[in-house]
Amino acid sequence: MGEFASKGVAGAALGTGIGGLALGVLNGAGGLLNMMGGANCGGYGNGYAGSAMVNRYELGLVQELAAKDAKIGLLEADNYTDQKIVEVYKDLQGQINAVVAEVRANKDEQYQVNMQQAVYNGTNTATIQCMQQQIAQLLSLTKLVVPNGSVCPGWGNVTITPAAATTTTSPAA
Repeated sequence: MGEFASKGVAGAALGTGIGGLALGVLNGAGGLLNMMGGANCGGYGNGYAGSAMVNRYELGLVQELAAKDAKIGLLEADNYTDQKIVEVYKDLQGQINAVVAEVRANKDEQYQVNMQQAVYNGTNTATIQCMQQQIAQLLSLTKLVVPNGSVCPGWGNVTITPAAATTTTSPAA
């Protein structure tokens, strides 16, 4: 048998068996071929090689052989299909493994980015808290002065005069 099986092998064997059966029936049915005008096609001594009558036993053997050939062809086709399925599976498994490796590499890379972001966020949070404390401390040291014109326009000018310095004198002794 060839390296690759096909349905043609099984079909050819089955066709041979059916053809042999048909010829055997036509030839065995009282020389039906001879009655239809054939010149002793199935008889003995007509000069054609291999033109002997086929009996039921021989026909059964031919049919059995054809069935076995068909079964062998089917088994070879199944074996070939199984081999191709294994090859495709191995190829797909290799592709899946490559994708898994890429995903793993991306996951590790993303983990590093996340760690850097966490450090950055922690540093910024601490810096902002420090700045908020410093601003609160500065605000507690100064007074907030709001100009009169910003509070209620139209009240007129406000004049602020410094308080007079008070001097204390010591009583003379």
